[in-house]
Amino acid sequence: MQKAQTTLRQGLAVLLLWPLMTGCDGSSSSAQAATSSTSVASQAPSTSASTPTTSTGKSSTGSSSGSGISAGTGDTTVLFEQPQLSGIAGNFDVPPATHKGAPIGAFTLDLWQLNPFQANGQLVPTSWNAGALTGFTPSLTTGTQLGFQNRPGTSTAQVEGDTVGAYINSQDLPPSSTDQKMMITPQYHFPLGSQPMPFASPGVVLTGSMDLQIPVAVGKDSYVVADLLFEDPRGVRISYGTAIFHNGATHPVVGSGYDAPSSSYMLNSPLGIDQEFVTADSNSAAATGTPWSGWRHFQWSISEAQFVGALQYLAAQFPGKGISTDPVEYVLVEVHLNAEFHTQGKPAALGWSMRGLTLWTTP
Repeated sequence: MQKAQTTLRQGLAVLLLWPLMTGCDGSSSSAQAATSSTSVASQAPSTSASTPTTSTGKSSTGSSSGSGISAGTGDTTVLFEQPQLSGIAGNFDVPPATHKGAPIGAFTLDLWQLNPFQANGQLVPTSWNAGALTGFTPSLTTGTQLGFQNRPGTSTAQVEGDTVGAYINSQDLPPSSTDQKMMITPQYHFPLGSQPMPFASPGVVLTGSMDLQIPVAVGKDSYVVADLLFEDPRGVRISYGTAIFHNGATHPVVGSGYDAPSSSYMLNSPLGIDQEFVTADSNSAAATGTPWSGWRHFQWSISEAQFVGALQYLAAQFPGKGISTDPVEYVLVEVHLNAEFHTQGKPAALGWSMRGLTLWTTP
């Protein structure tokens, strides 16, 4: 995957990159915001989703994870709520193996490369304790995990109840001294005709929340970004990223980029650090470069003014590219957690788990 060009909003002498991958329609890309860190942390010490619904007054999803809606008074429209899933069967997909795009209208975990250990490119059942590296141990030992191989330490996807997780390790990729990308991402593509228009009305605020843990990260280009993909009637795509984690980073800043394969203009804002385009809730954890064990709650919001400001910023960075600054024109196409690494020719790994991903709007 080619790196997208990076436009930095702060002048720093020494920069590393916060990437963002859209993962839309089976393609991948990296938008990058900058950081001045050069350290690398390796391990921390220690079925279908709901359709948009509207309620009046303060509401809660009732999620068992405790990461449901926390909104003020007024009409709250739930755009997406992570569903309860009985297991991994039917809720995991390998688009390169099926030669299809990611499922539409269903919340799934998607692997964006073939399994080199299987002729069909698919994963196999595995019952090793991947929770030691993802932070999530399913209650059932069968029907909840698929791995590249049936052995401990293999790259593994997990699905049970309100929680999904993954451990990815570069040892499962073909040997190479060049850069390789690896990811397993939870995502939801809104069906055509049911794609929300979050900013169709003036003054709307779009909010997202989830619980997350990232116990293990190896390699300086291992990262996690919560990404919203918007599209206008002309097919212009905006990848709006909220950066949660980049291994070893200490001073992240906002960045933008363009990725030709996915035709996406990308903006990436580190949560709780730069709030020009994304605002962290007062009870939210902030972006970090250090892995951690145990659930942390992340919640962020994008006001209509912030969304317009982001569109204006991207239009200025990419003049003549037809980026509309009218928020009414954009529909929300996809939401996904972009959890991946680039090897840069060196060993890399990432273990994470997530529960309670929810999106909603309020006036």
